[in-house]
Amino acid sequence: MSSRADAQMCQPILTLQALLDFDQGLHPWKNLVEPIAPRSRSRHLGDRYQVLEFADGPVTQVANESRPQVLLCHDFKGNYLNDRYINGVQGEERWVDYRFYNWAAIDIFCYFSHHFVTVPTLQWLNCAHRNGVKVIGTLIVEHKNVQLLRDILQSEEFMRRVVEALVTVSKVCQFHGWLLNVECGLETGKVGLLRDFVQLLTERCHAEIPGSLVIWYDAIAKTGRLEWQNELNSANDAFFLACDGIFLNYAWDRQKLERTESYIRNYCPDRRLDVYVGIDVFGRSQKAQMDTHAPLEQVLSFPFSVALFAPGWTFESLEESSRRDRLEPDDRNVLFLQMNDRFWNRLWRHLYVRGPVQLPFYSSFCLGSGKFYNRLGRTQSAECWFNLAKQHFQPTIPYTPPLEYGTRNDPLAHWTHHFDGALDGGSCLKLRNDARDKRLFACDFPCDDDLIVCYAHRRSNPTAIDLGLVLKAYCGRRHECLRIVCANADCHVGERSNEVRALPLDKEQSLQLLKLGATSQLPLADTVNGWDIRYYYLSAERLPVGIRIVDIGIKLHKEPDAHENDHALLGAIHLQAGIPAHRDRLLQRTVLVFDRPE
Repeated sequence: MSSRADAQMCQPILTLQALLDFDQGLHPWKNLVEPIAPRSRSRHLGDRYQVLEFADGPVTQVANESRPQVLLCHDFKGNYLNDRYINGVQGEERWVDYRFYNWAAIDIFCYFSHHFVTVPTLQWLNCAHRNGVKVIGTLIVEHKNVQLLRDILQSEEFMRRVVEALVTVSKVCQFHGWLLNVECGLETGKVGLLRDFVQLLTERCHAEIPGSLVIWYDAIAKTGRLEWQNELNSANDAFFLACDGIFLNYAWDRQKLERTESYIRNYCPDRRLDVYVGIDVFGRSQKAQMDTHAPLEQVLSFPFSVALFAPGWTFESLEESSRRDRLEPDDRNVLFLQMNDRFWNRLWRHLYVRGPVQLPFYSSFCLGSGKFYNRLGRTQSAECWFNLAKQHFQPTIPYTPPLEYGTRNDPLAHWTHHFDGALDGGSCLKLRNDARDKRLFACDFPCDDDLIVCYAHRRSNPTAIDLGLVLKAYCGRRHECLRIVCANADCHVGERSNEVRALPLDKEQSLQLLKLGATSQLPLADTVNGWDIRYYYLSAERLPVGIRIVDIGIKLHKEPDAHENDHALLGAIHLQAGIPAHRDRLLQRTVLVFDRPE
């Protein structure tokens, strides 16, 4: 970073000398990178991922390393756009841009550009890390820069210097490794040194960066020729065996996948999931775009891991029509969200998800942009803004959008992101549909101690509708669950033995939490700047050991006289550990009980 202006943004490394000199720079934003958050074990929610169900039966979790991985490769118009600014960017035309928010199904995020060394930007790093997703950068050498590759491999000693420089960049900027994209031919006599480069970089990253990985892109063959194989075979296996995985080029077919499967079975059966089969969302070499689910299903049937390239298609594909129709930013935003959510809904039943495990847990559902910036419902800035680092934890599942633009009451629609009001940030969730309990988060919070649950909401018609949180507590030993409803005092809860209505704390009891030492990101009050706040104290004093909260959902209740357009806004939810040493002072605490016989 060579100037004050440069210090306000993240940039790629353009030359070999700049890479070697990287450790001489100040890099002031390195201290702003958030550590990667832990996540739950993996769950496959199946076709009914949107619905929160409470029938007894196992909630199956699998080790994350035992199932296909999803690598998301972000190639968006060359990158380093609005996302490069360390403190975000303001402007009416900038707040509507590509935002990724389906993190629950992603294992690795690769920031990609056609510059020599692509360093992930702070916005993407913090957004991904907050969701427990690893981030890798890209080293690319294309045909026009073939001399750059020759320079890297001019000698073994110099190659080692380049490796150490790349490891330093990863450590300083706090991301987890590299995608190596060599797309140029190389003299056959140098191929062995290139393979050594890959192996040494992998070994050094593993030694210096816990959890790191290096992935090789399938382009150059062992002959040194630029020959995309679109499969794993003896022409590219030397590079695969030297690192953590291979990103196969997109022009594969079932026969190539079968040959890859045969290679894996015969030579390295324990590395099946290190094969990342590429799918270009734009559709090069494969049927993709809104049909991306078709090649995805084919890949996972083997099963291999998958590398989804250029998911920003859901934004880029709308730009020409938006300009032609002269759409305002609000309308462009709605079109993008609907397109993006339709896209991810087609993929979701094939994917595994992971959720939050750490308390306290807080989300205001802000997407990382807005027409204003609020804090506790009060406007701090009226400027439009974009900053992915300010994105809050998003629901585990995609929103199910209406079937057509402008349709308001599709029976499958669960919620929308709402940009005309927010508790914190620039958006919240808006709900109109009152059918079924709807899953917000698949999670894994322990109930060994008590829980404090609170949420902020607004209702268009408080006498006719109510909005409640619904928690699913699960006993793994007995495969039984408990439906915990956090809503108003007279909410209806069925007579089933696995349901309980949580008692909301009144203002005096909420303030008692403060006296007992509880803290919260939501005020210990009934309202704040037009948002209603509800607190619940869930006591674990009668629970057996090992009970966990595995899902958080929402339920909108409408009275018969409610209008079809009546809605509720969910501004934030907050969960934190309780204070069991003083629970007896909270007369309105809700004692959770699994009271069915063994």
